Amino acid sequence: MKRWRTAVVGFGRIAAGYADDPAQSRWYPFASHAQALRAHPAFDWVAVVDPARAALSSATTRWGITEVAASVDDLANAGDIEVLVLATPPDARQGVLDRFPRLRAVITEKPLGSNLREAEEFVAECRRRQVLVAVNLPRRYDADLRGWAAGGMQERVGSPMAVFGTYGNGIRNNGTHLVDLVRMLFGTVASAGVVSGTTPFHEGPIAGDLNFPFSLVMTSGLAVMVQPLRFAHYREVSLDIWAERGRLQLVHEGLTVIQAPVAANRQLSGAQEIAHDQPTVATSSVGRALYGLYENLAEVLDGRAALHCSGDEGLETMRVVEGLVAAVSPAGRS
Repeated sequence: MKRWRTAVVGFGRIAAGYADDPAQSRWYPFASHAQALRAHPAFDWVAVVDPARAALSSATTRWGITEVAASVDDLANAGDIEVLVLATPPDARQGVLDRFPRLRAVITEKPLGSNLREAEEFVAECRRRQVLVAVNLPRRYDADLRGWAAGGMQERVGSPMAVFGTYGNGIRNNGTHLVDLVRMLFGTVASAGVVSGTTPFHEGPIAGDLNFPFSLVMTSGLAVMVQPLRFAHYREVSLDIWAERGRLQLVHEGLTVIQAPVAANRQLSGAQEIAHDQPTVATSSVGRALYGLYENLAEVLDGRAALHCSGDEGLETMRVVEGLVAAVSPAGRS
């Protein structure tokens, strides 16, 4: 099997740190790129770049990486790297590609750029160099959710009648995950709007990021209503689907699936209701989604599959998100 020589640029929490979080470790066997790279046979992880000395020390002692550097300019084997994991803030990615002439693919975190123009230029530059872009929007790589999108949701509960979502820690952060999940499950967004009369609030790891309620109307006519939560109280990124034959909830940030069936109504003979007291509860496969990203990329590099979340797909989600930001705060238009 071909093993793709891989470097990680940016060695923070998503790159490695989440692997040492006991809560994540319980539910996510692959909480970090380091865990997925260490486990997947198609990737030969050979280098780490990060300006922090502690991060480089962790790469060496915790993960056994011997080629470490504070910047890509100091990396001795850059010319041999074929896959690059960009786990940095978007403004730290500019100019990185020039150091890797044999690059075949880039795995990148969202957002793709500091603003939409920058993101479009990044994807266009990768296309010009014939470099694949795989975006880490993990629900795209969750086997269960991919099954839902391929008809499994219809089989379980029928067509959706009403859909509600929650997110927090920023529209550009977790809101992006929710918008992308909606696009994955329900198709193209025909229009997006901000609920008028509400007051956005700042919370989240991205500077200046906002939280506000909004709606998405799909080309099918389905409307999806989304509300923000203050993560200072508790975290949740959820989707609540009321469908023809039951209710399907994706909660605990995608880890838990709750399905309630339709049953005889207990107030009116001949009518029906959702039997909320008869749910089935299951753990999703999202904990393995990050490994699924690498599995998908390996298949694409071998010519056996298409990307589950390409740069163009990530851009489309970013356009929806940035459109909402511009609507709620014209000064924040990218």
